[in-house]
Amino acid sequence: MLIGASSRIGKMVLRSWREGDGTCQNYPAQYRATSSQVCRSQDLIWDISDGPAALMDWIAEYGTLSSFIVLAGVTPVTHTDMNNNVKLADAYLRAAQEAGIKRVLLSSSSAVYGAGIGRPFEEESPCKPINPYGVSKRQMEIRAEAFGSADLEVCCLRIGNVAGADALLLNAPKTIADGPMIIDCYSNGHGPRRSYIGPKSLGDILARLATYDGPLPHVLNVAAPSPVYMDALADAASLPWRPRNADTSVPQDIVLNCSRLMSLLNIPPEVEVASKLISEWKENT
Repeated sequence: MLIGASSRIGKMVLRSWREGDGTCQNYPAQYRATSSQVCRSQDLIWDISDGPAALMDWIAEYGTLSSFIVLAGVTPVTHTDMNNNVKLADAYLRAAQEAGIKRVLLSSSSAVYGAGIGRPFEEESPCKPINPYGVSKRQMEIRAEAFGSADLEVCCLRIGNVAGADALLLNAPKTIADGPMIIDCYSNGHGPRRSYIGPKSLGDILARLATYDGPLPHVLNVAAPSPVYMDALADAASLPWRPRNADTSVPQDIVLNCSRLMSLLNIPPEVEVASKLISEWKENT
């Protein structure tokens, strides 16, 4: 079940599933309230603050669930108290435990690593988050360790930027209306390089991890195999921009090493990463 279907990334993932032709078309989704959401008959209206009763009723009607994909959470844009990320994860993990669910994929963030270290972050890299959001996601991961057992597997997904939920593409309409965006460029002529993933690719990866036949690690980096320069992404999206000399105290590369993910799911290397990201973003809007 997709938990957090009304979140920004949840909407994107669910759209990619239900507008596709794969096995995820009928994957059930959870919403806190009906509001204006278009819910299907097997979707679950459930506010976790009310306890697990609605989940248990759903299971009694539709059958057991093998996994939760938890995309619910708060960000600095949606909330002021980042500690809610820990509280929400704790509540969903407790509910999963009570419902006998065997696997939970928790959406964490690359923000747990903090500033760049001059090389790609591996899952074993030290976590030194530099903002409250990153701190809350790291605390969430630590809290989740208490739930991992033979009966409940918890995998925290350190997700990179999602195309369409990132600052550059979210600001695309404003950029087009107000004039060129500014991209800080380094001595090689390029802007910052970051790890991204498109909404369709993310949906595919989540579905494959949810049904993966074998144990998953407690933490896993999730992004496209190759990072992308921000100027290349802007060019691929036909967004006007102009360069500015970068503050060299900020690393140009803050990227994820996703070799573990690629090995688990047999994901091949990619070329033309920027154009693929933009294509997935446009298909999802």
